[in-house]
Amino acid sequence: MQYLKKPLLLFFLTTVAVIESVWILKSNGFYFIDECSHYLYSRFVLQALHTTVETWHRPIPQWLFAIPAQFGHTAVMFFASGLFLCLLFLTYRIAVLHGIKHAEWVVLLVGLQPALFDMSYACMTEVPAAVMIVLSYLLHLKGKHGWSLAIASMVILCRSEMYIFAGLMFLVYALKREWKILPLVLLGPLLWIGSTALISGSLLTFFKEWTRFSDIGKFIPGVSVTHYITNLPSAFGTAQVILFLAGILFILKTKKSAEYGIIYCTIGITLLIHTIAAAEIFHWTGSIGELRYVSVAGPFFGIISVKGLSEILEKVQGSSGKFAISILVIGSVVFHCTVADHPRRWPNYEQIVIHSTRALKTEYPDKILLSNNYAAAYVMDVAPSGGPHFAPLNMKTFKKYSNCLILWDPFSSNSIFFQTELTKEQVLKDTTVHVLERFHYWDAEYLVLSKQ
Repeated sequence: MQYLKKPLLLFFLTTVAVIESVWILKSNGFYFIDECSHYLYSRFVLQALHTTVETWHRPIPQWLFAIPAQFGHTAVMFFASGLFLCLLFLTYRIAVLHGIKHAEWVVLLVGLQPALFDMSYACMTEVPAAVMIVLSYLLHLKGKHGWSLAIASMVILCRSEMYIFAGLMFLVYALKREWKILPLVLLGPLLWIGSTALISGSLLTFFKEWTRFSDIGKFIPGVSVTHYITNLPSAFGTAQVILFLAGILFILKTKKSAEYGIIYCTIGITLLIHTIAAAEIFHWTGSIGELRYVSVAGPFFGIISVKGLSEILEKVQGSSGKFAISILVIGSVVFHCTVADHPRRWPNYEQIVIHSTRALKTEYPDKILLSNNYAAAYVMDVAPSGGPHFAPLNMKTFKKYSNCLILWDPFSSNSIFFQTELTKEQVLKDTTVHVLERFHYWDAEYLVLSKQ
């Protein structure tokens, strides 16, 4: 009840919630291809249980979104939005424990970071990972070190690379000689191995799948080594970056950098590991520098930013000066976020697949449809791994079904995650295949085929 007496905290939470709600209600699509597949596997997690142990499935987000997914994508977006508001409140609690005045502002400075806000209503892994990292750090500040390390270890179940945070907390407690809790760092991996073995029936499945994590073709050139540094304003917001730098200076001046050591290290390591993964000089995976990868560190970035803003507000004399700075910060943060981010819309090249699938579903309700696009599975309302009247297009299914329809999408014919094993030329050479329709989008050709 004490938080109801903090009007600024409630105002900022409401501001973020209202903007998110507008974005959700105006959305009719997904965050690229990733979110569509995440949503479908959460919606059909029991039917596609054997697939949930494969490389790109993260256990916590997949099961976390499973119940709201039964009520449709809009329900999932609002559920994710509620989870995001919880993240903002936890971040606010951390700012309070650090003794930062005007801690309420962290809700705005984190909630409207462009990259993190873009993930805030998505059925993805970034926000759940951020929640676990922030919760772990909050428990650390409260002296509950065992719980802190246990939760940190489970971040791997959301985003694999962020297990580095568990490693960081392990090092912190090792230096404190808290030997009894150190084995808890293995809790997350053991839960993943155990659940995978339980579903697949083999202890080796987890290890076989993990060998595929870096086995992604370098489908386009990587980015520069300075990519994430130069794009800090795009990821975290221009005002937030300026206040972050101010926060660092104020912390240095008070000689309290050690108090923020875990926060600094988490931000720095997150930027470093994704730079190594994406930079062309290394480019060890198919990662190409998406800003959503570093958004997980957004709450910690915001804590330093609110420290900078708090110190500035404290140094300004007079209420009119404080009010002017407040309006400037609110205006710039809201403007940058709402201009940079837009509600989800199906792109034109996906709408072709959606309209074609709907037409085929109506005209041929009893025929199996093979397609290499997740949008087709969404229209058919089945898991991408297959379901009633739908199967993914690959060599196995192409040979298996002798009487079926095929929707060929040129944009998904060479997926960066899974190869179809088939080319358009191979499909058309089959004498049992006949072209029903052709569609063109720029230079790309879509085909509706019948196999019988």
